[in-house]
Amino acid sequence: MGCQLKKVCDSIAVAVSKAIETMIGQPSSGIIVGIGADGTPTKSIDSVAENVVFSQLRRSGLGFKVLSEERGEVLIGDKQDYFLYLDPLDGTYNAIKGLPFYSVSIYMSKEKYGLGYVFDLARGIKYYAEKGGGAYVEDNGSKKIGVSSTSVLKELSISAYTIRPNTSRIVSLGDKVRRIRTLGSMSLEMALVASGMLDAFVDLRGMLRLVDAAAGKLILEEAGGVVTDLSGKELHLNEDMWLKTDLIGSNGILHREILKLIGGDGN
Repeated sequence: MGCQLKKVCDSIAVAVSKAIETMIGQPSSGIIVGIGADGTPTKSIDSVAENVVFSQLRRSGLGFKVLSEERGEVLIGDKQDYFLYLDPLDGTYNAIKGLPFYSVSIYMSKEKYGLGYVFDLARGIKYYAEKGGGAYVEDNGSKKIGVSSTSVLKELSISAYTIRPNTSRIVSLGDKVRRIRTLGSMSLEMALVASGMLDAFVDLRGMLRLVDAAAGKLILEEAGGVVTDLSGKELHLNEDMWLKTDLIGSNGILHREILKLIGGDGN
């Protein structure tokens, strides 16, 4: 099962990369062509990426129930054996502006099986994990990845999102850690935590889109990290678009301390 689904994801990654290659950094790629299922504007480059993904899924011959950021729920095949969370282009703003940090995010599941797959479109690097099987990066060969061992608060490197008028929530965290970044592709930032390049990722917007988070969540957890909401509880994927909560993903060592700093339950 896993090998076949991984091959489908690989074909999607290659197809999307080729399809949007000439659109990167072009203002025309940001033309609004509709409103997505998540209620946000769909840009031209989003539409192109999503169309390519659905084309590859149909070619696979497998059946999917897809929840996509742009189209919402789409059924593929006569029998939908797999559920799929899809963000065809996570980091649209970066892609339009030519900032090299954007990805394809895919999470496939069937009963107790889960596959998380994030493809760094700018660098051509794959991050993936199967539930219970560890997390891997593929870049001129495949190798297992794991979270960082950073255990001192003042040494933490964190990627963090917040939203007006609640930007003050991030201040106490910024006063204690070494650095904070906002890179613009949630799934890819969670993959960087999984690979030890960042120590934690914090989304304090309170409007979590599961299509953005599902793949990165599994990859980070399989790499030895911890992913919770603000109260410290595990996040459950419920096949909805939205999970109206915050997300905190970390190497696990200082997870409770991070929760306390942002007003959560660190007990």
